[in-house]
Amino acid sequence: MEAALGLDQADKDLVERALASMANVEVIAKKAVENFDPENNRSLLKEKYGEAVYNLEAIASKIYFQEEGKTFGELVDKWVEQNKEVLLSGDLEKIKSVIKKIGCIAREFEFRAGQMRKARAGRTFEYIIKETLNCIGVSCEKPQNEGRRTLKRIDLVVPNQEVALERPDQAFFLSCKRTLRERWKQTIPERKPCWRVFLLTLDNTLSEEKANEAEKLGIIIYVKDELKSKDHLKDKSWVRKLSELPKDLGAK
Repeated sequence: MEAALGLDQADKDLVERALASMANVEVIAKKAVENFDPENNRSLLKEKYGEAVYNLEAIASKIYFQEEGKTFGELVDKWVEQNKEVLLSGDLEKIKSVIKKIGCIAREFEFRAGQMRKARAGRTFEYIIKETLNCIGVSCEKPQNEGRRTLKRIDLVVPNQEVALERPDQAFFLSCKRTLRERWKQTIPERKPCWRVFLLTLDNTLSEEKANEAEKLGIIIYVKDELKSKDHLKDKSWVRKLSELPKDLGAK
């Protein structure tokens, strides 16, 4: 990809440094949660949890694109500064040659940022779930250290890691997948006999085949509220509305 764009190492390094300077997932997700003000919206979180999560995800996405725009603007400023002698030289051919590079840099930035968006979206969804559940009194943690190694593909545990490891029959194991792709089964945790595994997704579709596979795996899937009303899903008890999640986790 880079060779096709015709970027030299200095340009590649410029793009790399710009992308590395962007705010991380936790910072962006935290801004989204703060903008939503969950402390003053607890009733909405409890009554319309799914809607609140969708809104938060949209807020986070908007913040991320703003961050991208700001970062690209700073990248252009640095590039102009590095090439100002040529740009001010009056040599038309050199100026044209150097300006063509900014198009290549823009395409490279968009390509790399697009790859980052996918990973960021998934981690942002996970962060939003954790923060909103804790806000409404459902203790929720992300596995760390030894817990991370033991629980592997589990993204979040309720009420906490200690219970999940020592008394797993008293815990809930959450897997947060913004979308369910073709090899979705390879990305979800292997369910142990006493584990209650909940798969949370914001995907706009869920085929009957995937739904039935989830039942065979002993997994409960939480989907967008409107998706649950589809004919092929509405009678499947193991496919539930995301708005039902707090109640199922014991929220009062």
